[in-house]
Amino acid sequence: MVRQHVRMPRSGTSRTKRIYFGHPLGVAEGQRFRTHDDLYAANVHRFRGRGISGTAEGVDSIVASGGYAGDRDEGDVVIYTAMGGEPVDGRITQDQALTGSNAGLVYNEREGLPIRFVRGLDIRRGKAQGGYEYAGLYVVEEHWGSRTAQGHLMWQFRLVKQDGEVLPDDVEVETDADMTELELAAARYVTAQRRVRNTRAARAVKALYGNLCQICREPVVVDVDGTLYSEGAHIQALGEPHRGPDLAANILCLCPNCHVRFDNGALLITDDYRVIDGFTRARVGDLFVKDDRHRIRTRYLRQHRSRWADRSQGL
Repeated sequence: MVRQHVRMPRSGTSRTKRIYFGHPLGVAEGQRFRTHDDLYAANVHRFRGRGISGTAEGVDSIVASGGYAGDRDEGDVVIYTAMGGEPVDGRITQDQALTGSNAGLVYNEREGLPIRFVRGLDIRRGKAQGGYEYAGLYVVEEHWGSRTAQGHLMWQFRLVKQDGEVLPDDVEVETDADMTELELAAARYVTAQRRVRNTRAARAVKALYGNLCQICREPVVVDVDGTLYSEGAHIQALGEPHRGPDLAANILCLCPNCHVRFDNGALLITDDYRVIDGFTRARVGDLFVKDDRHRIRTRYLRQHRSRWADRSQGL
């Protein structure tokens, strides 16, 4: 079916509207709009002529027009470059900061808040010559910082279509009839994460360490019989754009607390297994490694540190 462009009448003169999360009422995925004014009138995007809508307390919509060279749109997965950095021809000329709407994207990631994603069409020279298409709701799965070839700090975010998770047929998502859309999305995310943590390689690493965290060595007891819980943490993350392998050499056995800190760059690991606080740069301990049976590849540790370039310089 060929979808027609929809031109919406302007409503009022206000430049912004009240923030909200979720699908816009009366707008279908794939619906097209000619201009920012049309997106504004249809309550898809709350700003005219601005690519991101939100504050440090959350981002509710993004209009992507290929303004940054690092942006990638693979359909259900989008690599989105943070705002700022005084871009010239799509390349930043200054360090970017996690403030304002960029901080809001981090908040979205932590709270699971969905973002209305609008895709610019026929992009030329950073402008959508063919109008815009509402692509649906996306969630921020992760973020990282890296240095450009010119040495500038650049922050990027991995957005994943909310209803685009692919789960194996034998995995069921537990839901209740009164769950909100946000709660359903959270349930899908948790189910997918459990699957990632329980690959064959992850189970082997967790068994090797008896479910004791390699960083803090604190047992997480989850049953009266003393059963311990741990998570398989991939050092170089799986999926785009990191493309880490699902191998024991790329997996750590961590408790949930150390896992989430490691995934967010609050903990970094040097080549000689020192564990560093990503914010204070203080040494907080050493990674416990059974070298004879668990050979962690240095290149995976370096790739992880490179994702937090503002914290890892000199390590």
